[in-house]
Amino acid sequence: MQIQSTILRGVLTVSVVVVLSSGGPGALQSQGRTQDEAVPRTPWGTPDFRGVWTNATLTPLERKPELGNKEFYTAAEVDELQRVAVRQRIEAIPEPEDRLAVEFSDIWMEAGPLSGRTSLVIGPTGRIPSLTLAAEERKAAGRNAPLTKWADSHEDRGWSERCLRLVTGGPPMMAFPFLPFHQIFQTPNHVVFLHEENHEIRIISLDGWPHVSRGIRLWRGDSRGYWDGDTLVVETENFNGIGGFMGSGAGLQLTERLSRVDAETVLYEFTVADPETWTESWTAQMPLRASPKQLYEHACHEGNYSLSLVLTGARAQERTEKGIGDGR
Repeated sequence: MQIQSTILRGVLTVSVVVVLSSGGPGALQSQGRTQDEAVPRTPWGTPDFRGVWTNATLTPLERKPELGNKEFYTAAEVDELQRVAVRQRIEAIPEPEDRLAVEFSDIWMEAGPLSGRTSLVIGPTGRIPSLTLAAEERKAAGRNAPLTKWADSHEDRGWSERCLRLVTGGPPMMAFPFLPFHQIFQTPNHVVFLHEENHEIRIISLDGWPHVSRGIRLWRGDSRGYWDGDTLVVETENFNGIGGFMGSGAGLQLTERLSRVDAETVLYEFTVADPETWTESWTAQMPLRASPKQLYEHACHEGNYSLSLVLTGARAQERTEKGIGDGR
């Protein structure tokens, strides 16, 4: 057991150091950069996004309040933060090793490197704007609902728990240290995003056709793309507002921008506009880094007994509260 533990620690140390050393603090800070002639291109001349990418990162979505208006870390600060991250990853290895089997254990999270920014949300504050009063009321209504109210039926449970919609693929694509792999396919008239988590697929037309009728509302919205120079712009609307991105409604308008920085990096940026949910629009930016890995099957429901156990447990809780037997 001790030998196995030593080997595991050694492998983890090397792998984490390699991952965390792959990005520098200033690598993706400027959007005004010129396109490098070495940037890969498709046979039809557009920047080539084809391949597998990961957006795992240690950079938080929002800036810590104590950092104020500090938008970027210095190189020395990034080095120190990376050293701390490596140490924390090593310390996360549980003893005994059988605890590694715990689902969502920190040791299985693929944290990725720092982007050099203090937050993925860009702008003076680095934070998501305030919710509107209507959005606050929606949030409070869900938070204050009795726990057993969420288990009257399988339809009461969350979308991700039912494998219907998961946050990683979006849109927008979110940086999350679990299944953070995405594959992009291209043709002259289409771009396709395949996300490892739940195998979500989004087919984006580049042929200039307008969005579908406003009466057609979709889980992931209706996406249309076009080229702005060497930047791929994808505009998505017509969301159905059910289980929307971070509580957004049907009026969400999402704009994504992808720019090939170099042979190993794509800069991914998205802007969220939903007046019914946030007091103003906001933008986040993160790197997509080339990965030699392949996507694997994400069998979300394989061996999934959660729903039946949740519903059974809720019924037992109700019987106990009513004094019926011992709740079994």
